[in-house]
Amino acid sequence: MSTRQQEWSLKAHTHVSKFEKDANNKAKLKTLCMKFPSLVQQAGLIQALVFVEARFAEPGKVFLDAVAGTYGESSSASALRMRAQKADLPEYLALSRDIAAVSVWFRRFAQVLLRDVEGTD
Repeated sequence: MSTRQQEWSLKAHTHVSKFEKDANNKAKLKTLCMKFPSLVQQAGLIQALVFVEARFAEPGKVFLDAVAGTYGESSSASALRMRAQKADLPEYLALSRDIAAVSVWFRRFAQVLLRDVEGTD
C-alpha cells in the first residue's frame, strides 16, 4: 500500500513528463509548476484556481486539469473549483493543504524535467 504522497508524486511525474513534450506551452507550464504552490499559499485555493484559469487560458486549463487529476478530481479543473467553492471551512482548509502539497510535486519535477526551458522561475 502506498501513501498519498507516493501516489501524488507518481501522477505528477507522469503529467510533467507530458508537459515536456508540449512544445507550444512548455514555458508557460513550467511557470505554472514553479509558481502555483506559492500562489495557493498566499492567495488561497479558489483565488489561485480562478487566476490561473483567467490568466493562462489553454496552458492554465492543461495545468489545472493535471493537478485536479493528480489529486483525484476526475481530471477536471472545474470540478476542483466547484468543490472548493462549495466546501465548508474544514474541508476547504484540508483541500487547500492537499492541493498545495500536490502542486509542490509538480514544482519538484518541473525543476528536473523542464530545467532547459526558458520559463519564469
